[in-house]
Amino acid sequence: MRDLVFLTRDGCVNTTTMKANLDDALRVLGQPFAYQVVDLETLPDGDVRRGYPTPTVLVSSRDLFGMAEPTPPFATPT
Repeated sequence: MRDLVFLTRDGCVNTTTMKANLDDALRVLGQPFAYQVVDLETLPDGDVRRGYPTPTVLVSSRDLFGMAEPTPPFATPT
């Protein structure tokens, strides 16, 4: 899997489950566990990835489940 990014933030209650599911899927597909984990809070304000809910998996900069790329202004995480 090229360009695989796992987006999260501190306090995201679904991160552990989603990460485990991603790891399981990669294992079944025989793919390496080579993906980047990105904390949204570390990204610059203008970075479009800040607009995705967490957790989100991006493949080649696109949401794995087909969510459209967010446009500013981005909602504050809850």
